[in-house]
Amino acid sequence: MDKSYENLEKTYELIGKCIPERNIDCLEVVRQVETYRQSWKPKKTSVILLAESHVYTERQELDVKCSAQVVNRFIPNYPLNYVRFVYCLGYGENQLLNAPIKNNRGTPQYWKIFSSCVAGNENDLGFRKVLKTRTSSLVLRLRNKVDVLRKMKERGIWLLDASIVGLYGSGKKNRTVTERIIEICWQNHIANMILKSSPKHVIVIGEGVGNILNSKLQKLEIPFTVIPQPQARGTSEWQLENYKKYQRICAKYT
Repeated sequence: MDKSYENLEKTYELIGKCIPERNIDCLEVVRQVETYRQSWKPKKTSVILLAESHVYTERQELDVKCSAQVVNRFIPNYPLNYVRFVYCLGYGENQLLNAPIKNNRGTPQYWKIFSSCVAGNENDLGFRKVLKTRTSSLVLRLRNKVDVLRKMKERGIWLLDASIVGLYGSGKKNRTVTERIIEICWQNHIANMILKSSPKHVIVIGEGVGNILNSKLQKLEIPFTVIPQPQARGTSEWQLENYKKYQRICAKYT
């Protein structure tokens, strides 16, 4: 078994022992999320995007699949099983699935982050290419999304999550439990992944994650920037300025 998956499973077991009352993803979902993540791991990492977690995925949702006929047009041999994770092309795209998923809204704000990271100009972040509201054709939108992901990989930009299990959608969020899960993941898996990747910079997505991991990130002695969650309350101008920060940081370090 690959070492990263070994650590993943050990960390998952620790979460189950320490937080027995928490409804967490099954191990198969956690492994599938990691498979998607590893698909886009750069050979050399320049910037890590450190988010909180994927969204909790039911075991039966994992059996739903993306259309191989469509996906293989853009990425041969890409994983097809559905999970609520931005690297899964079916997340937010029911048209692509062999069965509809309830509340499959996806995370368009993360596609805006990704697009910002690879944009050549902070005054044109390329949102129109990856959003349903601006590009209605599924095939064209998927082509554009895959193009963004490939550019991220080429430039060494990689998404990690502070938690290996979904902290959204599994019931009422509890700050104490969230902090404990992130602590377990950091100590047993995530810190090591960051150190092994040796990025030039880490962008922490969300002040909540930033507050939990601030002192730990400082100990790694890797420069980092905390940017508020894209769905955080604020004016459209404030939100746009935050997306521009991704563009400027990635342009500097990649």
